[in-house]
Amino acid sequence: MDSAQADGRRAGPYLLAPGEVRRNPASVPAVKADSADTAGLLAVFEDAMAPWAAGPPLHLHTREDEALYVLEGTVLVQIGEQRHELAAGAFAWIPRDTPHTFANASGTATRVLALAVPGGIEGLFADQGAYFAQLCGAPDLAELGRIGARYGSRLLGAPITAAGAPIGQPS
Repeated sequence: MDSAQADGRRAGPYLLAPGEVRRNPASVPAVKADSADTAGLLAVFEDAMAPWAAGPPLHLHTREDEALYVLEGTVLVQIGEQRHELAAGAFAWIPRDTPHTFANASGTATRVLALAVPGGIEGLFADQGAYFAQLCGAPDLAELGRIGARYGSRLLGAPITAAGAPIGQPS
């Protein structure tokens, strides 16, 4: 926790151009605002997914509630046992302790605006990004589980793919 967050201060106003990130350019998803900007209240991210790409493994967070707003494309979201296709303009609220995952449900790229309340999950994304950067092959789910556990996240199952995705589609 930095000093601004510790004493409740927030970042001053700032603007980001399309495609610009606030900090940690290697983070996926892209950080638009994080705990240091919001005194720990909120984190905001933009996530882009290639056509038919799978998202994260089925997981839950014990510390944050999440929201997803689809900016472009169609996203398959699994919340609990139910799956829903969300088109551009659709919104999903995912309370903490709720199993969830998502995938691109189309042959075109998607963009999603994601919010986490409170902030702090950006540390998980930064650590995962560092892990992915040194990989030569598929990620080890046990290692992803260890990284997630440091941030109150638990892996529960495999990633999902949308019906109609080409067989052998990379995730």
